[in-house]
Amino acid sequence: MQRGEVIVRFEKVSFDFGVKKPILQGVDFSIRRGTKITLMGQNGAGKSTIFGLITRAFEPHGGLIHLSHGLTIATSRQVIPAQDMELTVREFFESVFAKKIYAIDPRIEKVLEAVNLHAPLDKKIGTFSGGQQARLLLAQALIQDPDLLLLDEPTNNLDKAGIEHLTKFLQGYKKTVIVISHEAAFLNAFTYGVLYLDVHTHKVEQYVGNYLDVVKDITARIEKENRRNALLAKEIQENKDKSNFFATRAGRCAWSPSACGKRPPSWRKKW
Repeated sequence: MQRGEVIVRFEKVSFDFGVKKPILQGVDFSIRRGTKITLMGQNGAGKSTIFGLITRAFEPHGGLIHLSHGLTIATSRQVIPAQDMELTVREFFESVFAKKIYAIDPRIEKVLEAVNLHAPLDKKIGTFSGGQQARLLLAQALIQDPDLLLLDEPTNNLDKAGIEHLTKFLQGYKKTVIVISHEAAFLNAFTYGVLYLDVHTHKVEQYVGNYLDVVKDITARIEKENRRNALLAKEIQENKDKSNFFATRAGRCAWSPSACGKRPPSWRKKW
């Protein structure tokens, strides 16, 4: 793994969507410049929320998020705004830059190739299909060449050839990438580390290594924890059953001593 300065650091970060929906609780992790990381966790754990915290779309409810000074971040949006539908492909890509980029066409062609999409530069965005628009959004993130690229399920609207093109692009990408995806082969081709968000503990565990090896380690640990939790739950239930049994028996004895093999006081033999 390429190692550089820390550009993102979560320090005791907590975040929730209401009292009954905790997402993060006292989370610590860091991202170094030039690394390519997979962010994984169960569905609903809050992976996209972490992206929102990094981009400042959300503010943490506790702790601190440190970003390197001047850090540029780009994330692939999920939907093209209605006002952008009348833009041409060229105008759509130009819109993400604060200043005019001269000779932008070769850069557009490069990122369109990365997502395996043929798109005439003077064609309007609104004329593309939904799947093609999703690829345009991904390409729009890629063309910004940010210090930190955040990709949320980037392969969802790509065919096999599209995934291969994107993989090659990311393998050659020299900057930092964090990606959420369920495509194991895709992730294993260019990431070398995992941030694992546990839906139960609301903590993030950081692993370094080959993606498939890391996942194997995580899976083994989860299975071990599940077995331990199952045994603990069984033991708790058995103790509850015993407690209920004796409580019920004690209640019966109080109301009906004969039910417990005892004679009422009036039956006792007088001497």
